[in-house]
Amino acid sequence: MREPLRDLHSLQDIDLAELNLDPPTHELVQRLLNCIETLVAELDELRAENQRLRDEIARLKGEKGKPKIKANRSPDRAPDSKPRPDRRSKSRADSGQRVPRKERIKIDREEVIKLDRSQLPPDVMHRGYRDVVIQNIIFKTDNVRYRLERVYSESKGQFYEASLSEALQGQSYGSELQAFVIMLYFELRVTEKKILNLLQSAGIVISDGQISNILIKKHLQLFAEERKAVLRAGLQTTSYHHIDDTGARVAGVNHYFSTLCNPYYSSFFTHRRKNHDTVAGLLSLLEEPTEGKGAQPAVLTGDGQPPQQQSSEPCVERAEAPTAEQKQLGDYVSILICDDAPQFHNQTEHRGLCWIHEERLFKKLRPFFEAHQKLVDDFRSEIWDHHDRLKAYAAAPTEELKQELSADFDELFSRTTGYDELDRRIALTGQKKRELLLVLDFPEVPLDNNDAERALREYVIKRKISYGTRTDDGTEAWEVFLSLLDTCRKNGVNFYHYLCDWISKSYEMPSLASVVLARAQDGPS
Repeated sequence: MREPLRDLHSLQDIDLAELNLDPPTHELVQRLLNCIETLVAELDELRAENQRLRDEIARLKGEKGKPKIKANRSPDRAPDSKPRPDRRSKSRADSGQRVPRKERIKIDREEVIKLDRSQLPPDVMHRGYRDVVIQNIIFKTDNVRYRLERVYSESKGQFYEASLSEALQGQSYGSELQAFVIMLYFELRVTEKKILNLLQSAGIVISDGQISNILIKKHLQLFAEERKAVLRAGLQTTSYHHIDDTGARVAGVNHYFSTLCNPYYSSFFTHRRKNHDTVAGLLSLLEEPTEGKGAQPAVLTGDGQPPQQQSSEPCVERAEAPTAEQKQLGDYVSILICDDAPQFHNQTEHRGLCWIHEERLFKKLRPFFEAHQKLVDDFRSEIWDHHDRLKAYAAAPTEELKQELSADFDELFSRTTGYDELDRRIALTGQKKRELLLVLDFPEVPLDNNDAERALREYVIKRKISYGTRTDDGTEAWEVFLSLLDTCRKNGVNFYHYLCDWISKSYEMPSLASVVLARAQDGPS
């Protein structure tokens, strides 16, 4: 079999345009080339399946399968896609408007270093100082013994004792330490074991159970109510919302982790199945609980006041299929930006598809013949050209340009190239015109689903480190704190300072929900 394949590779550079064939012969050769493409693709699939079976047999024998080694990138290989704008150039341009580095450094203390004038000429005169700023950090314990005064009244026959502040009552660890633990675990992705080692090496007497309690129990209900308030606020900020999901593990069982987000907030949800009903009930946690089934959700005011009452009973909420009386996702969201997964179909009044996901389907085509590869590359370049024109339209929409872009879409995705796989892909994309051109009717709608993918990236990285959750409390903690973390990131809020403020019950910072609403009024930066 290898000799014919070697001969076949010698035909890879064949180009029908250069053969000058009569129409019947041209059509026949073109059909033969497409047959070869199909056979080569099937052969590659069979080889891959054969290797997977070999690897599985090796594992059953206690051996290792073939290692997965990425191929080297060929320097003369055709580019995968049209060159995209360099994001670094934008960040460099933005950095020119930032405050100079030295002005951003907070000075905690100042030391004056005097000259030893005994070694200097007698006529020296003071001419001021030259400032040198050295940044440093001190990582040490700040353990405090509070001595509560006690007095006794003989006339009353009873003792009186000074009381701790509300934030310290019933606590073994300060708010800064507890916020530090949560920040390390969720924002910096440090494992519980490493957090334990770090704190113990600094002199903190703490156990792994106490760390786990800080992460998933102690403050969960407080921040769960704040997460709900952020979600309610976020749903009011834009006409569209992004959605995406990824795999998850809970107690060794496969689940799914979803995000609903926009430029001002992110909210995450864990659910057992990935289907239409699950997505429809994604926002069931916003439903008012019935009597006897939990505390009423707190309403946070714009001045950042916290919930006044918290239920002492844990209340783990999951995305479930809505009942006839419950609101569905479409009752909260009118425009959903997503990929073409079936569970997102018919959820909202309008659905927009991601152009990057759609173009990726063309990128996956791996033709055998170079002429077919060139057809794919050229068509992908035209896709990006149309995408860029849509972006320009969104910035300055006109009715004339709208009609032109719609007609050009029809022309682009009704072509036939002679390469069957590409033609099938073009026809399938052409059927998604309404979803891909939603921006023509709603210029504020983005052309991609990058916001949702970026939001899920934090979870995906943490999943690789921690292998998922084991309990309902742990699962809810991941949902809550990752939601608040990503919302803080989008609004320029320091996550650690935010945690300290709420855990200490200082409430000097505004609630995150009010920050989301205020920033939405100012518009995206």
